[in-house]
Amino acid sequence: MSAADAYSDEQVLCVPTKVLYSGLGRWRGLVEPSSELWRIIAKNSLVRPRSELEHDPAFKQLISYTLFLSGRRIFVMKRLNTQGEERLRGLLSVGVGGHMNPVQEVAWPGRRRVADLKHLVTLNTMREIKEEVVIAGTPGLRIVGFLNDDENGVGQVHLGVVSVVHLTSPLLAVRETDKMMGKWVELLELGNLGTFETWSSLVLQGLV
Repeated sequence: MSAADAYSDEQVLCVPTKVLYSGLGRWRGLVEPSSELWRIIAKNSLVRPRSELEHDPAFKQLISYTLFLSGRRIFVMKRLNTQGEERLRGLLSVGVGGHMNPVQEVAWPGRRRVADLKHLVTLNTMREIKEEVVIAGTPGLRIVGFLNDDENGVGQVHLGVVSVVHLTSPLLAVRETDKMMGKWVELLELGNLGTFETWSSLVLQGLV
């Protein structure tokens, strides 16, 4: 199956890697969502077919990556061998999410306002949350940073937009149980669980 067939020409939001680094330099891990970083992405991001981007490090596809916390517990998932992204199978994760697509509510790139970009990001993040987990109501979320890692093939073509959802009660479940399993874990126990995907490891270093 070709890349085009696999993604059915899904249109995704991306930003040229060279432009992203030109003003801020390269970084690895989680950085705060500064106004400058938002401005660079708003000014330069575009929508392109996912099939053209999956193995092209000249572009960073924006990916929502949401963590769920309840008190001192965090929701941890394990990606099963049935999951589509072969490079992440079998690894533990604390983030759910996916690619960002055009939405009717926001004309993008349009006027390239940061407010419109944030709206686009929020709508995509909420959609992914609803697709990935069973959760009551519409949770409040807070964008805590941008996640980058050029040391592996997945990270070279993706830029994470990391959000945190705080739940008063740990009422949450994985929706696609054929692809992933999940449970609540005490933050102090994370080191005893196994191997986390790189993004999760970097996020936990930045937040926990």
